[in-house]
Amino acid sequence: MRRTATFVIALLAFAGLVLILYATSTHVYVGGSDRATAILEGQAVSSGNPLLHGWILTRDSFWTTDAFFYALAVRAGGLWPGLLNLEPAVAVAVAVVVGALVASRGQREAAALAGAGTVVALLALPTNAMASFLLGGPDHVSTAVLALLAFAGLRRGRFDWGWAAAVAVLALGMLGDLLMVAYGIVPVFGAGIVSMLRKREWRAGIAAVTASVAAVIAGGLVSWLARAMGAFKSVDGISFATSGQMLVNLRHVLGYGAGLIGLTYRFDTQRVPSVLQDVHVVGALLIVACSLVAMANLVRRLVRGHREASGPRTETGRWWLDDVLVIAMFGSAATFVALAVNGVPGARYLVATVVFASVLSGRIVAQAWHRLQPGRAARAICVVCAAVPLWFAAGLGYTLAQPVSIPKAAVLASWLEVHNLRNGVGGYWAASITTVESKGAVTVRPVWSNQVGKLGRYMKLSSASWYSGQHFQFLVYSTPVYQGVDSVSAAKTWGSPEHTYSVGEYHVLVWSVAFSVAPFAPSRVQVQGAGRPSAVRSPAVHRPVDGARVSRPSVLLS
Repeated sequence: MRRTATFVIALLAFAGLVLILYATSTHVYVGGSDRATAILEGQAVSSGNPLLHGWILTRDSFWTTDAFFYALAVRAGGLWPGLLNLEPAVAVAVAVVVGALVASRGQREAAALAGAGTVVALLALPTNAMASFLLGGPDHVSTAVLALLAFAGLRRGRFDWGWAAAVAVLALGMLGDLLMVAYGIVPVFGAGIVSMLRKREWRAGIAAVTASVAAVIAGGLVSWLARAMGAFKSVDGISFATSGQMLVNLRHVLGYGAGLIGLTYRFDTQRVPSVLQDVHVVGALLIVACSLVAMANLVRRLVRGHREASGPRTETGRWWLDDVLVIAMFGSAATFVALAVNGVPGARYLVATVVFASVLSGRIVAQAWHRLQPGRAARAICVVCAAVPLWFAAGLGYTLAQPVSIPKAAVLASWLEVHNLRNGVGGYWAASITTVESKGAVTVRPVWSNQVGKLGRYMKLSSASWYSGQHFQFLVYSTPVYQGVDSVSAAKTWGSPEHTYSVGEYHVLVWSVAFSVAPFAPSRVQVQGAGRPSAVRSPAVHRPVDGARVSRPSVLLS
């Protein structure tokens, strides 16, 4: 009975955490086509296409991570815009729980509570800048969570159920996101080598080393089998930075990281008063100090490894988790150096670094807590540890008290639905997000310009079923123009539109004759009924809603 009550309380606490994070996400993230595409992946999986046959996805497909969650969510509640904020909220909530368990592992009572509380304060009550990345996305938070689970499973250094679970989650994460290599597989392998060097015995780290190798093999086999069964096609969607940009990124690692944890004002924090934002300097200094302590401990123990080789086997899990988290911090930071090509938005690659550093900070705090001697200093520290999270919470409360911005794509979706424009194409950033915001009542499929300046299927992050046998009424694009989708390329592909509208930052072009888009070869894009009326015609377009401007087809938007 007591165990049941504890479980219910824990479940309610988790649900409350998800609700708070969901509300925070609605204030800092208005949605985007990257996450909307992952939702549509989940919709396809829930509709009986688990291998996503006919899809073209990038190497970070989120097939076995985010899309799996969306498949369950769509099955349970259908396609709705709230999923844009629900999945990151759940992912961060799971990260908080798993991180708190990892931080308190091997500690008792007050020390365990201090370690877990540190993780909760740093991840559940982040800076405004960190929240924008952590609860937006997709920013690979679910991949970091799987890596944390693998670290915990390997803490005993044995070939047991934890080893098997670690191999499974590492392989699962790699199938959906290749960043798992940097977040989990390389850190596990590296920590295994460190264990061997620390204990001066190859058996000490063989479980970790073999787990990383087995995960790569298992992931490769499952991927090969899925392809043989007709799964989605993978294309390169990640651009590596140039050598010059990598040097710039290397200089930005500390600066951007400091901005995320609140040590500097590198990112926009105007939505929260400085009196509530400045207190995050305490958390930032804690993360920096604990990270330095953990790195120093790793080096020191490597040098003195032979002196610790006789320690009890149960101590292995304590320093193993510290070491693997330190290596994971460097591995995830390396993804920023190698992949960030677009300035400040590239800071999303440092989110996992902050997650790992926060969990590591919880572990260092827990290890130091039991060394506190009773007295005034201990009481003062307890007061600070209680006051700072409350101050963090006050900043979060201020954010939640602000009005929620209406997503621009939601306004566009409503306008299209009111004007009976249900099936169209558009630029990538205007397509899938509009489909999700309309709950599927309006479908907008992504297109891009080919080498001759004509529009065709977007050959990344799309499904052939979106185009096959479909007749489209309109094209929508936003400014600035992305990948050549504008009125000029549209007119070159399907002729001049009958109407051109402006709805906020979006431009909507409507044709009287429906057109089609080839599902496989963009060069084969054809205009249905060219030179003669089509049997499928676009519906009459009513007057636009307030604020929408109308121009005749002779006036094309540039």
